[in-house]
Amino acid sequence: MRKLLFVVILFFVLPMCYAQSVQEEYIKKYCQIAVEEMSRTGVPASITLAQGILESGSGTSMLSIKGNNHFGIKCHSDWTGSRMYSDDDAKNECFRMYPNAAESFRDHSDFLRKNQRYASLFQLDPKDYKGWATGLKKAGYATSPTYATRLIEIIENYGLAQYDSGTFVPESIDVPALVADAVTSDTKPTRYYSSNGFELSMTEYSLGSNNNTQYIILKYDMDIEVLSRKLGMAPWQLPKYNDLPKDYKVKAGELIYLKPKRSKAEKKYTEHVVVRGETMRDISQKYAVKISSLYKMNGWEQGVQPVEGSRVRLR
Repeated sequence: MRKLLFVVILFFVLPMCYAQSVQEEYIKKYCQIAVEEMSRTGVPASITLAQGILESGSGTSMLSIKGNNHFGIKCHSDWTGSRMYSDDDAKNECFRMYPNAAESFRDHSDFLRKNQRYASLFQLDPKDYKGWATGLKKAGYATSPTYATRLIEIIENYGLAQYDSGTFVPESIDVPALVADAVTSDTKPTRYYSSNGFELSMTEYSLGSNNNTQYIILKYDMDIEVLSRKLGMAPWQLPKYNDLPKDYKVKAGELIYLKPKRSKAEKKYTEHVVVRGETMRDISQKYAVKISSLYKMNGWEQGVQPVEGSRVRLR
């Protein structure tokens, strides 16, 4: 009888332990991007994390695994990106696909921020997670009648409100998925720095994406060689991607791309009017477009700098 009781306990308790571990790992992995999105758009980090846990099954759902879609956002008429199809409220519904998880988190914030039916939520105190949870359900984010209650339970069970306070400072992380996706594995025969992974403290930097190109912004000056070592990248990568000398010192607040820039700008940017003192590199960094592509598009010789008031084609 005692052995049977032990087996029964294991049967029910082990899955709970596993689930809790999966959820805690998910929080650890994505808390930073949630906090950054709160700073960028005003969506509470606790709500973002709770929705991610609930909608993606803590990153285990088919949508999140195959499509990096952590929030169950459907295509809608304005979506021009990649798509995947899955049964939901109806059969074979269209869902958005993303190149990485970070893009899913950013699109989730933008989806809420730009959609009029969620506008009233941004009048709430960012720390009012209960108001946000209730408002999301009321606005029709999900059809489940218990959606708000489940979000609140997740937030309170895992202490997610701490991420809304602005005082939470994580210790460090090991190669976050957002950066791991961004760091390219070029095959040039060259020496790579020996690294145990992403060694920067989360208090030292912020991450973002411009023209579908990941970048990092440091909070204090650092030699580009040291930054490369901390990122576990080859010593030539950052200088090449950002058109910088190998002995360059990255300044606090400066945008540094983590992978090659694109061959043309986003569709909404067709040309750039040059301001005084602006160089081709400045324009290249601003729109995440390779300098070589800018010269080619504009029919200019390499090295020529634009004059104030001139127009530079971006695509």
